Amino acid sequence: MRILALICAFLLISAPSAVAGGWAVTYLDPVPSIQPGTTHTVGYWVLQHGTHPYAGDDLGRTGLRFRSSADDQVFTGVPLGEPAHYAVTFTLPPGTFEVFGVQGVFQEHPIGTLTVPGTLLVKPVDREKFPIRSDGPSPWGAIKPPIPTSAPAASPAPAAVVVPESPPREPVPVWLVGLVVAGAAGLFVVLRKRLRPAARR
Repeated sequence: MRILALICAFLLISAPSAVAGGWAVTYLDPVPSIQPGTTHTVGYWVLQHGTHPYAGDDLGRTGLRFRSSADDQVFTGVPLGEPAHYAVTFTLPPGTFEVFGVQGVFQEHPIGTLTVPGTLLVKPVDREKFPIRSDGPSPWGAIKPPIPTSAPAASPAPAAVVVPESPPREPVPVWLVGLVVAGAAGLFVVLRKRLRPAARR
């Protein structure tokens, strides 16, 4: 019986994200071009189930992790005025980094890839792994997280092919038809006169 109790306690301690309600998503505010050796400040949101602030008492430490083959740095964020909104200040050397959201009691969330100097390439949220559904009243005012309203299409639908119709042909004027017929008759008469003497010889 004691062994069973110890196993249960170990599982509860080693899986805080399951106890806390499953999962969360980190969304970034617009990120400027990142330059090496320069101090940058970026805003971000940590949303439980991708839609709302953490429902518990203390989310814990949040921030951003920048991981490369040669380096792994975590920069801790500070809360801003809006619920679930934070800001983090960091500086990075040149290179390519995988970026993760550090989410307190939740597992880290993969955000995308950053090239320094350069910009962040954000990885779209996997809607099958993270079924984000907006429901209930919003806790935010004018400043709110960039929650996607609908799932992006797996591939863009092909554009409809529109074949332009041929412009309708205008009828040939009667006088032009008569002129062509008269010209052909006159040519026939001239050729006939020239061919008759040659035939008589």
